[in-house]
Amino acid sequence: MESPIVSRQQLFALTATLLLSLPAGYEPDHFAKALFIGAAMQSAAYALILMWVTHRSSTLQNAVLALLYLLFFTETFTYACFGSRLNPAIVTLILQTSWQETAEFARVFLLTPKSLLCIAVGMALPLAYRWLWQRCSTDSWPRRWPGKVLATAVAAGGVALWLNILPFPLGMNTLNEAMHSCLFVAESHRDIETMTAMIDRISIRQPADSAETPPTIVLVIGESFDKHHSSLYGYPLSTSPHLKAERDSGSLTIFTHAETPTNGTAFAMRYLFTQKGCEDSDHDSLACIVMPAVFKKAGWTVTYIDNQYTRASGGELDYSCGYFLNPQYINSHSFDYRNTTRSPYDADFIAEQSSHLQRHPRSLNIIHLMGQHFDARQRFPDTFARFTATDIHRPGLSKQQRQQVADYDNATLYNDHSLWTILNLFRKSDAVVVCLSDHGELVYEGADRLFGRSFASVQDTTALKHVFQIPLMIWCSDSYQQRHAQTCERIRQAAHRHVCLADVPFLLYELAGISFNYDQPHRSCISPAFRPHPVKKK
Repeated sequence: MESPIVSRQQLFALTATLLLSLPAGYEPDHFAKALFIGAAMQSAAYALILMWVTHRSSTLQNAVLALLYLLFFTETFTYACFGSRLNPAIVTLILQTSWQETAEFARVFLLTPKSLLCIAVGMALPLAYRWLWQRCSTDSWPRRWPGKVLATAVAAGGVALWLNILPFPLGMNTLNEAMHSCLFVAESHRDIETMTAMIDRISIRQPADSAETPPTIVLVIGESFDKHHSSLYGYPLSTSPHLKAERDSGSLTIFTHAETPTNGTAFAMRYLFTQKGCEDSDHDSLACIVMPAVFKKAGWTVTYIDNQYTRASGGELDYSCGYFLNPQYINSHSFDYRNTTRSPYDADFIAEQSSHLQRHPRSLNIIHLMGQHFDARQRFPDTFARFTATDIHRPGLSKQQRQQVADYDNATLYNDHSLWTILNLFRKSDAVVVCLSDHGELVYEGADRLFGRSFASVQDTTALKHVFQIPLMIWCSDSYQQRHAQTCERIRQAAHRHVCLADVPFLLYELAGISFNYDQPHRSCISPAFRPHPVKKK
């Protein structure tokens, strides 16, 4: 009999590693390679531990592989058919699905060509594995000390990965993804219950008599905006001509020391839409007060348009971003309007949604743009491709890398156009517009030529500068400047204060003149009572 290429134990370890790690490489974004490497290394450690535990029983090994394959097939099937892995939304959907809905799902989705192909491949793979298993030797756990040392080293590396020592995040292998999703669903449901309860506890204090009429307030949330690529902040290329003109006219105040505590959109949205502070736990009751619900309770009209995520894409089950805003009770008590469609380009999106933006007093408009989100080349039309690789004078970068920098600068130029489009919509209103970004971006910055977002230690000065420092600006219409002169002066005086993204809700309360039982005036950056605080990175 021919000697097998691998032993049964080696085949078990290799198969378990692949089943655990392959789904981590499905996502086609710019972190996919790093995520897959982390998942594969950790999965190899898992596989060796499982092999050590089960090496005396082929039946037990087959049972373990069957469970891992079930997870793998589920993730592969959901990704192939729905573009999603086994995430919290799918876990919630499974938990809330009745037998009747299961039968309907089978009729609608399982009989499609793509689903049938997945099922056929899913049935063929175990048969192929069984054939290989039968051809392998019965050699069990390696007896020679080099094999044991190697296995121990891999297992130790896996433990190190589990402790998250790497300078980039671990990719979610199938086991981690399932555990994370189940825990996230349980925790988020607790958060949602707390948020729902806190909405009912909000009590608006009647303001003292004031000659000022509440204005129109606009909050614009950008994406991946590295302020050091904006000519507003000294970048040599003219990437922000419209905003510079607004600044020079005295309508726009630029804040020089604004920071975000996070480099992820989903986390930033939690800070912006609730009263969560840098030091707060997600489950603290005060951190679960939903900002737009306060405005609604105070009698304001609240519009929320988002060109990145919509409630319609996943309804209450959409955990991709701002999941806490989607449940019906929170959504209805926070917003009067939310969009159901998106557009490839932000300025087109704004034009399409302009009729839903409110310009009357006592109205809050929240706008979330795609901004300079990766891939930056997809964020602007060809008419805004002003900069090319020849405009980027950065030694050490290849032509392709310099073109990527130029594309990011073009996206910044188009973002300037998009923001100017928003300002023009409110130019004749008594309006104040707050613009900021959720986080920055690295475009081959620093000695390491990093691209994307750095997940290194927050002591990394390059990461701090380009990822955690964010643009923040406040624009006041002519009418607003005339009617709210004292507020405009306080805005200008606050331009050099150290501001945290998590304090933006309190800035909005200040601009609206809203006072309520859970207010914290010292967190409004334009308040005389403002107390700057360290921005704890997470």
